[in-house]
Amino acid sequence: MANMSDDWLRRARNGDAEAFAQAFESLRGAVYAVAVRLAGPDEADDVTMETFLRAWQAVGQFNGRSSLKSWLYRIAHNCAIDAIRKRSRRREVLPAPDDDGRGPLEQVPDAGTPHPARGLERGELRDELDRALQELPEEHRLVILMRYSDGLSYGEIAAAAGLPIGTVMSRLFNGKRKLRNLLEAGGRHATDNG
Repeated sequence: MANMSDDWLRRARNGDAEAFAQAFESLRGAVYAVAVRLAGPDEADDVTMETFLRAWQAVGQFNGRSSLKSWLYRIAHNCAIDAIRKRSRRREVLPAPDDDGRGPLEQVPDAGTPHPARGLERGELRDELDRALQELPEEHRLVILMRYSDGLSYGEIAAAAGLPIGTVMSRLFNGKRKLRNLLEAGGRHATDNG
């Protein structure tokens, strides 16, 4: 199997689009997951497509010093950052309210609001963790997600993020500490309000 992947990669470097698709297909889900976490679900498809477009354009320059997965993660990270920057420059124009004062967006059910019957503790904990992760600085959130959601090693994270391994270790340590503090503060707020 490894020989077949190496063959696909060699052929992709020589401009074979079908070989490129074969070599990269197994990594599409992982790239999409990174795109969702970094740029959000609305931009994930575009970030994924841009990642593979850039990878196709640069596959001849891939030298194999890092894993293919790490290389793609780095491209996905850069594409997601570009998408976030573009989004922050855009100004969203909302439709005018109806006669009753409610805008069309207020009439759409909020998919982020859990159904009242779904008050399971596990779901609540997951929501609390997601909220806390979103409050972390991007540099900490990224390495924590790469390590614990994607299962990357310190070396793979370093290669994907373009950081020294010591920086990865430091960001993981500090990020976990900040995450723990956010979760503890959230738990206090929940008991204060309850």
